[in-house]
Amino acid sequence: MHDDVTVRPADRSEADVIASMWGEAGQRLKVKGINQWQYPPNREKIAADIRQGYAYLVVDGTQYLGTITVDTFADPEFWLPGDMPEDALYAHRIIVLANAAGTSLGASMLDWASQKASKLGKSWLRVDAWKTNPALGRYYESQGFTHVRTVDLPHRRSGALYQRSAGSVTGIGPRYLGLESMRLDENGNPDHGWTAGL
Repeated sequence: MHDDVTVRPADRSEADVIASMWGEAGQRLKVKGINQWQYPPNREKIAADIRQGYAYLVVDGTQYLGTITVDTFADPEFWLPGDMPEDALYAHRIIVLANAAGTSLGASMLDWASQKASKLGKSWLRVDAWKTNPALGRYYESQGFTHVRTVDLPHRRSGALYQRSAGSVTGIGPRYLGLESMRLDENGNPDHGWTAGL
């Protein structure tokens, strides 16, 4: 049981950690018969997101529980000028590891992202989901998201678009502390195992 967790920026040394989470998530989806993430993770993209401060990890002490990437890039094939794409924060690669299954950690990560969107002055938290995974769409709706539309482009697997108001929270997952910088140990090295009191 993970009652308190920390959401913090991923360190540059943790690109492989996120890549392995992607691989684990893909295998679990495959077992369920869901054709999503059935290809190698893009380590260069993950490393770039870490360098730019977009990739976050969720930890409990020294234990990795999940990851989420957030940025302000609105995919122009999905989000149109009338959607006010600049007025949203976009969440990607939301992964909960098996060791945190059943804890509603995904809800906590979405709540964290929603509050981050609000702090950035955005009106919306947005996601795009795979068109072949309707269960994921239903999950987002259960988390307060509204289905905007589905963009069905033959060269894109994703395209089911959802949004919820920035700042809205469900409060049903573990309590979380959101950090925007890595805490360093006494030697000036990243302290990967730190979890502050909430």
